[in-house]
Amino acid sequence: MTLDESSPRDGSPELETRRTTDVVAFAGSRAGFERALGGFRAILDRHALDPRRRYRCELVFEEIVSNIIRHGCADDREHHISVTVAVDGDRVKLHFEDDGAAFDPRQRVPVRAESVDSDSGGRGLALVRSVSERIDYERTPHHENHLDVTIAAGPNR
Repeated sequence: MTLDESSPRDGSPELETRRTTDVVAFAGSRAGFERALGGFRAILDRHALDPRRRYRCELVFEEIVSNIIRHGCADDREHHISVTVAVDGDRVKLHFEDDGAAFDPRQRVPVRAESVDSDSGGRGLALVRSVSERIDYERTPHHENHLDVTIAAGPNR
């Protein structure tokens, strides 16, 4: 599996460290997600975040990336995802980039109350909003999604 021209040839996610900014890049597939989750957790380990912020970061990563793969990468093309982790004091900023279908997660999707156990949608994004201080989205002219999620150390909103 080729991630991009600078990716390792063994299919493992690419990890890059610059000061307090780390990047994990991977294929937009379930297998890519599973490998990248380990790399993402290793990044969080290096930053020694408190348990609350770490949980919030993992929750946001899992929800956003699974939505990108499930909805944005549903066609037959090979897709790429990168997640940048920037730690700045008591805030963690997660920057997601993908080449999947356009989707602005700031738009509210009605959560279907009739089935808590179903995969009807909306609950994961509601969770992301509840643990995030700020969410910004841009669809670029190059047909990429750029999503920034800022997670603070404080209590839920």
